[in-house]
Amino acid sequence: MGASPSDQVIQGSGSTSGPVNAARKSIVVNVPVERAYQQWAQVENLPKFITPLRDVRRLDDTRFSCTWHPDGEDRQGVLHIVIQIPCRRIAWRMLSDPVMSGVVKFAPRSKQETEVTLKIRSVLDPSTLSLSLEEYIGNFKRLVEKEDAKK
Repeated sequence: MGASPSDQVIQGSGSTSGPVNAARKSIVVNVPVERAYQQWAQVENLPKFITPLRDVRRLDDTRFSCTWHPDGEDRQGVLHIVIQIPCRRIAWRMLSDPVMSGVVKFAPRSKQETEVTLKIRSVLDPSTLSLSLEEYIGNFKRLVEKEDAKK
């Protein structure tokens, strides 16, 4: 679904109960880079496209409490934004699960097109992680293009 040839799943090892996997997906959205970045930077709205997330609430400038439902049971934690470069990149990690982290990058392709690349590290198996990223980034494309059309 609009994924680039550079999409991949990388498997490594970690100190958790299983291997740490990373997946990366890219998609082009038909909105300016500022709009794509702005939509993602509204962290409280992440559950609109990252479906396992629920109830994201701001604690301070870089930390958000959240609930997620990855494997049939609710888990709670704190999402920490570790890097935020306007219109370029947002990186985060879960404070309660040091293995779970991610980064989203924004690259303008034209005035009205932006390439969005999402990379997540998790203990999810590679195929599940890859499918999840494809879902999230596809949801993001539909949401940001729909929201932009309203403006």
